[in-house]
Amino acid sequence: MSHDRSSQIRRKHIPEPQPLIPEPGSKITLCFPDSNKSCFACCPPIRPAHYEHIQYKNIIKRVLRENTSAFTRGGQGVRPITGMSCWALGYLDKECKLIGCLLHPGRNRGKDLRYRVGFGEKCSREICPEAREFLKLEKEPRRFWLQLTDGLDSFSYSSRKVNPLFKMLGWGAELLAEIARAEGGVSLSRDSFSLSYPFFSTPLNPKAHAYIIESMVKRKGTGLLRWQGFRQRFEVFSRYLLVSLEKNFSYCPDAPHTHRLDLDRRFLDYLRLAAGITRIDVAAALKMKEIVDREVVKFLETGGFNAPW
Repeated sequence: MSHDRSSQIRRKHIPEPQPLIPEPGSKITLCFPDSNKSCFACCPPIRPAHYEHIQYKNIIKRVLRENTSAFTRGGQGVRPITGMSCWALGYLDKECKLIGCLLHPGRNRGKDLRYRVGFGEKCSREICPEAREFLKLEKEPRRFWLQLTDGLDSFSYSSRKVNPLFKMLGWGAELLAEIARAEGGVSLSRDSFSLSYPFFSTPLNPKAHAYIIESMVKRKGTGLLRWQGFRQRFEVFSRYLLVSLEKNFSYCPDAPHTHRLDLDRRFLDYLRLAAGITRIDVAAALKMKEIVDREVVKFLETGGFNAPW
C-alpha cells in the first residue's frame, strides 16, 4: 500500500474539527502562530526536565493519531493521565499539522473540558515564560520574530533545541521590540538573522544577561549587536563583571530571597542566574546595581574598541 493511501485511511477516522485557534482577526500567539504549526511543548504538564517530544517523534505521531481517532465529543468524566502521554492531546486539523488539546475551550464551543485529565486547573492555568513574553509584543513585532520559525512543523516548533524563537524570547520583549523596530519590517530568515546579528550565537543564558544587554542597547542602539567583535568582548566583560560583584558581596543567609525584592526584574534575574546571588537585601542589591551600571558605562566608553554602530 502506498504512503499516500495509508495516510488517507488514517485521516478519514479523524473527527471533523471545530474552528481552530487562531481564528481570523484573533491575536497571534506563540501557542498557535499560524495554520501550519502549533506548540504543544507544555503537554503533559508534568514530565522530566529537558524532555522534548521531537525525541520520540514517530512514536508520538502514532499516539496522536490514536488519541484523535478515539476521542469522543460530549464526554464529561475525569480520566487521569497515566505515564508520559495525555489521552486528550491530538491533531486539530485534517491535514495533521496542528497539535493541541482536544479539550480546549477553542475546540468545544467555549467550554473548558481540560479538568477531565485529572490535573485540576493546572492545564488551563499554566503558560510558559516565553509565551508570556511574546504576548508583550505588538502585532508587527510578533510577525517579525515568527519569521525565525518559518518552515518548522509542530514538533520542531515545540522544541527549545530546534526553535530559535524560544531562546530569543529569553532576552525579553523590550529588546526584541527594539530590534524589530530597527529592522523596519525587513524579512529575515533564520540564516539571515544569524548573519545579521552574530551576538545571539553566544552560549550565555539570555534571561541571566538581558539586563546588561538592554542597558547597552539603550545607550548604543541595536547596531551594537550586529558588530562581529561584540560577542567575544561582551563575554569577556561578563566574566570580569561577575568577579567584581563577587569581591563586593557578602552572603547573608537571613536576607530576603532575591526574586522577592521590589526592584527591576531583569536586574534581579542577573543577580540570581548570572551572579548566583539567591539572597540579598535591598541596600546590598542597590549597591550591586550601582556597580553593574557603572561598569557597563565604562565598558562602552573606554572599552578600547571602535565598533561601527
